[in-house]
Amino acid sequence: MDKKQKDKSTLKHESEQEIDWELAIQLQINELSCIAESEGVQRPGKLPNGNGTSSTLIYPVLAYDAVHCPYPTVVALYLTGLAGESTLVGYGKQELPKELKTCLEEVLEFEGMIVGIHWKVEFVVDVLLEARIATVLLPKDVLYAREHGWFELMSLVRQGERSTHRLAVSKLGRMALAVNGQKKAYRQLKEES
Repeated sequence: MDKKQKDKSTLKHESEQEIDWELAIQLQINELSCIAESEGVQRPGKLPNGNGTSSTLIYPVLAYDAVHCPYPTVVALYLTGLAGESTLVGYGKQELPKELKTCLEEVLEFEGMIVGIHWKVEFVVDVLLEARIATVLLPKDVLYAREHGWFELMSLVRQGERSTHRLAVSKLGRMALAVNGQKKAYRQLKEES
């Protein structure tokens, strides 16, 4: 690691200590939740009596790239519904922060995709998860980040040492909490709030 990279790495870890990243992430989640509510987004699935689910479970999609996006950014939310279904709300390509949009365009270009199209949120999330620039944040991730830091969490995702949880959430929806101790971590976080 050269001096410039080392200084940049040190600066990031110092800024992580100065900024309450968990609070910043929570505020981003709240903002996207309000946008979804104001747009009338409904959770998928109906009960036999015709009512929708009362689930309030949200899985945020958190993106981070050391070069282009120097802070964890919530780009979308999975709103869980019934029977493993979820609705995805968030930012399409044009709504992304400039730096993250540049990062996405570099990945698209590398993959041979058309860069000039306004890709919708589902596509953006798929590309960012596939490139390991993002992860679907589950309760154990929050506990890990509290102990080791958000940059460390995202670094391990990028290196393939932590899951993006893409399959678990897309196939299981809210049942993703039922695997790998997620439910225990969820209860712990709920008790703390």
